[in-house]
Amino acid sequence: MKDLVKVSHRLHRFLRQRICVVCVVCGLFTAGVATAQQPSPSPKSSATPAAKATTNSTSEDAPVSAGDDAGDYTIVSSLEFGYRGLQVVGDLNKYQSDLNYRAGPRLFDSSFLMRSENGKGALFQTLLVTTTGWGADPNGQVRISVEQPKWYRFDGTYRKFKYFRFLNTFANPNWVFSPSTFSVPPSPITGEHGYNTETKLGDFDLNLLPKNRLIRFNVGYSPERYDGPAFTNYHIGGNDFNYPITLRSRADDFRFGADGTVGPIDYSFLQGWRRFRDDSFTSLGNTPGINLDPLKGQLTSFNHNEPARGSVDYTRFSLHTTIARKLDITGRIIYSDSDSSFTLLESYTGTNWNPRVSGWPPGPLPATPNVLNLGTYNITGDADRPSWLGDVGLTFLATDKLRISNTFRVDDFRIAGNAVMSDFFSLTRPSGATTVTDTIGFSNLDAHRLTKYRKYQNTIEGDYQFNARHAVHFGYRYGHRRISESFEGYDLASNGSVSGNTRSSESATAVNNTHAVFGGFKTRPVTNWSVYFDFERGTADNVFSRIGNYDYTNIRAKSRYSPRNNLSFNVTFISRNNANPSEIAGVSLQDFGASIKTRIFTSSLDWTPTSRFSINTGYNYNWVNSDAVVNYFFAGVQHPDGSSLYFVRNNFFFIDTTTILHPRVSLFTSYRINDDNGQGSRIQDPAATPGTLVSSYPMSFQSPEARLAIRINRRLDWNFGYAYYNYNESALVGPRPQNYHAHLPYTSLRLYFGRQQ
Repeated sequence: MKDLVKVSHRLHRFLRQRICVVCVVCGLFTAGVATAQQPSPSPKSSATPAAKATTNSTSEDAPVSAGDDAGDYTIVSSLEFGYRGLQVVGDLNKYQSDLNYRAGPRLFDSSFLMRSENGKGALFQTLLVTTTGWGADPNGQVRISVEQPKWYRFDGTYRKFKYFRFLNTFANPNWVFSPSTFSVPPSPITGEHGYNTETKLGDFDLNLLPKNRLIRFNVGYSPERYDGPAFTNYHIGGNDFNYPITLRSRADDFRFGADGTVGPIDYSFLQGWRRFRDDSFTSLGNTPGINLDPLKGQLTSFNHNEPARGSVDYTRFSLHTTIARKLDITGRIIYSDSDSSFTLLESYTGTNWNPRVSGWPPGPLPATPNVLNLGTYNITGDADRPSWLGDVGLTFLATDKLRISNTFRVDDFRIAGNAVMSDFFSLTRPSGATTVTDTIGFSNLDAHRLTKYRKYQNTIEGDYQFNARHAVHFGYRYGHRRISESFEGYDLASNGSVSGNTRSSESATAVNNTHAVFGGFKTRPVTNWSVYFDFERGTADNVFSRIGNYDYTNIRAKSRYSPRNNLSFNVTFISRNNANPSEIAGVSLQDFGASIKTRIFTSSLDWTPTSRFSINTGYNYNWVNSDAVVNYFFAGVQHPDGSSLYFVRNNFFFIDTTTILHPRVSLFTSYRINDDNGQGSRIQDPAATPGTLVSSYPMSFQSPEARLAIRINRRLDWNFGYAYYNYNESALVGPRPQNYHAHLPYTSLRLYFGRQQ
């Protein structure tokens, strides 16, 4: 306590001498309410002193070359505040879904570093607080790090993300306009799903005795909060409905662990507890949701509540040792047990309702006019998922040049799910000159599903280092997976059935074996040129999903060439092919075939011709072809062997330059463009035999930016910048192009404390 008082008195004396520092510290710790990030990743006018001073921050006796004196500590700090303007022309929803920056005054970012001189600080050696983008803009972060290396280290990060999505290309089906199906065209404004939510995440970790070799303790806590309005769609009663929903969930993760070394063995242990809950709900009362088809069933009231609770308890333990400097052994085991439960409570009223209960009520529906007096669901359920994951890795140093490694892994889990449903319907319909009311209800319809999964995987690999310039590696991977599913109970999707919804049971088992070979090399033909290459070729005898690896080949090549210290070229090429045939395990499945091909090319150039000018530029190309056989209905006609095609043809170019116009004036410029040609001239024909469905997102997106930074004096920089965003999409993307362009000018002042001339 005396040390704490001593530090406090010295800090207050320093602050009284330099009142400006008080403003900085206050601004830093209130930045969580008001700060926000730059509209694009512009570099600062110069590296912040706090960032420079953090180099070797864990060293107890490293000299401090920057900072203002505060007794036994030095302080290095910066604070950038200013104003951003905004003008959006075009689709505001699309702009907010992509960027969502707002106009107004801002604290853009801040940093505060307090560091002891020559290890004299008793309470802590270093204290670092930084904020970036916290407040009114889409995302932000606050970070704190404080340590006394001999006794403790604390790291805390808190992040916030705003998620806005209102797009007419998201869940906006192109209904066929006929009374027998739906008579509603796609919405030109937004689809059937929309979100305006916020997520807050934190990670706080305390490490005790961080330099103790025998044992070190770790304590951690991670909160998560998610909330906000949204809207979604629901198919019920023979119609689709669009209604708002309040999303609200939270989770808390607690963990405790220890690691250290006993003799030749390194060990690590972690025990964690996660608790989560979801309290999302809909309560429309007598205000129904939007009836997507006015010719079918209508809601007159609707309430939906589905609270969920869950927990995850997990344990991780690992060991590592080296025997005779030749054999390296690592083992790890993770056990987790997840439990969840939910309750679905739903009630509604409406007209022209089809309850979808087989055999009830008598007579055609919804052609016969009716009134739904009340419809209710009460469903409860729970699930349990115990899981084991274990792996053992052995690495044998056969010679100074040859290394052989083998890793064996087992992954095993079981999911047991149970549900019980009760429902009730009351319908009133005309019957001659009067009306008749029919009611039906089912209670305690139970259903139980059990899934078992087990996977064995073994990987053996050899690495050979010819010399300092050349090396190769090759390996083989074998995997065996077994999934079994069983069901026993009632079919809850039937809502009950007067014709006899009897209990049933079924089970199925699937086995998958995969074989893959992989390898590659790295070489340095000359001192300033490096080349990397690797590949993987694999096959399987079964797949559990249409995009699973069946017959695949992956290739990656990378080259880095630096003819001079101030010039470097980087080129990377990635190729992935994966084909799933129409016959699996000897059984022909006509609508199963799928093929996905991906090609990715990236390149960049970094050049600093003089100390006053630098340039970073590059070009990337992303090419995707996906072809899958699908079974679909169009205009009431089934197309069992149609083809679903998806295309990406995205070109991306960027260039960044930094120019020192004057010892006190620097200019940063940036230009980025995405241009995706998508499907090009291909036109879908869903009515053909076989039909063809084509999907892509042809668009262009440009974002130039310039920023001028002027160093006024040791404590002050003035910045002025302008960013422009221009988005255009093809009419093929949705019912209406969501084009926009946005202007974002901004200006700011950055205050420094502790910056050297």
